[in-house]
Amino acid sequence: MALGRTSPRDLPLFADLSGREIKEIFRAGEEVSVPAGWSLILEQTPPDAAYLILNGTAAVRVKGEEIAELGPGEIAGEVALRQNRLRTATVTAKSRLMLLHFTREKFDDLIHRLPEFKRAIDTTIAERRGGS
Repeated sequence: MALGRTSPRDLPLFADLSGREIKEIFRAGEEVSVPAGWSLILEQTPPDAAYLILNGTAAVRVKGEEIAELGPGEIAGEVALRQNRLRTATVTAKSRLMLLHFTREKFDDLIHRLPEFKRAIDTTIAERRGGS
């Protein structure tokens, strides 16, 4: 697990998870690097993956307008996976990103096996809904 400068303990999303649970999450994902300008998620496409940002920043755009910026420790793609609906935004790398990529299957498995992971994801979704 080569995490660059980001440690799992630095990720506020997982503050309530045990070390064992965090290791399970990192084993379930695949670390990938993408260049600035690359789109991880396209608006109005089927949900197939979620991404945990380890390093770098990404822009969240709806109909071309930037509505948010995501950085280390934040997740993208979770809403469509949890709610089984088309993507509501496009997420594009503003800088080179180091990501943990979760397939839909791995994400769903984590949701079912780790109650604290599910709680963290659902809390993030609720906070984003409340903030918009």
